[in-house]
Amino acid sequence: MEKDVNTQWHPAFCSAVRLELREDAEYLNYTNEYNINTMPLKMDMLIIKKAKNVEIKNPIGKIFRGHNILEYKSPEDSMNLDTFMKVKGYACLYKANEAHIDDIMLDDITITLVRESKPKKLFRWFKENDYNIAEVYRGIYYATKEKEFPVQVLVSQRLSKKDQKWLTLLTRKMDKEEMKRAVHQINALVYKDEKDQADSIMQVVLKENGDVFDLLKEDGTMCQALRELMGKEIHEEAEKLAQDLAQDLAQKLAQKLAQKKIYQLVERKMISVEEAALQFNVSVEEFLENVNG
Repeated sequence: MEKDVNTQWHPAFCSAVRLELREDAEYLNYTNEYNINTMPLKMDMLIIKKAKNVEIKNPIGKIFRGHNILEYKSPEDSMNLDTFMKVKGYACLYKANEAHIDDIMLDDITITLVRESKPKKLFRWFKENDYNIAEVYRGIYYATKEKEFPVQVLVSQRLSKKDQKWLTLLTRKMDKEEMKRAVHQINALVYKDEKDQADSIMQVVLKENGDVFDLLKEDGTMCQALRELMGKEIHEEAEKLAQDLAQDLAQKLAQKLAQKKIYQLVERKMISVEEAALQFNVSVEEFLENVNG
């Protein structure tokens, strides 16, 4: 996966997928990065293992089998034949890395490619190479061919904002109404782990759509919702400030006590006051003020 050093799209994507599939969380196991044993290779992709005989409720998981490899491309990254071949190669390596022969069956692996806009050249290649292409749900395309891994392509700008309410937030084209939706969705979450995942998404949303968020702050009807959204961040900042202040006070107190100890040596004429002040890199006047304060 190509990396954008400025915006952390991949962690936000992983969080969005978890939130989309939270209804079936007990049947799913997530791996954000996968190391190929005995090989100097790390797959920077999301791998989801699904329990047997479970059908995922969210449409993005309908295609899932036992082992599902997901590749995400941020808005500025291209998705082309090389992308598909890389993920297909990783799927083969993932199968080859099994502990015992046929622990992972070839027909138990799926590939999911995710991008905001439709990868038209890749779709053309699929058609030219006898893949059957079908949009089975809004923005969810299946590319299938006999004796090949089942593939789905999620075009996030076409996804249903009702059924895929989190993946559709991964954009830099958000308007004011979409920002309102993001705020209300996050405020509606109850559990801490889900709120933490939403925070990861919101960091990307604000970084890429900060001007829209500024407009929202001017909307009087959103004041309460924004206070709820920013409440956690404000609380964390206040805690950090309190900790920093406590640490600073402790350091100052320790320094003052140390200066008073050294001043006892001055009183015993064992060292001069100038030498004592030099020990603390302060002037004589400041040293005397500290020990007498």
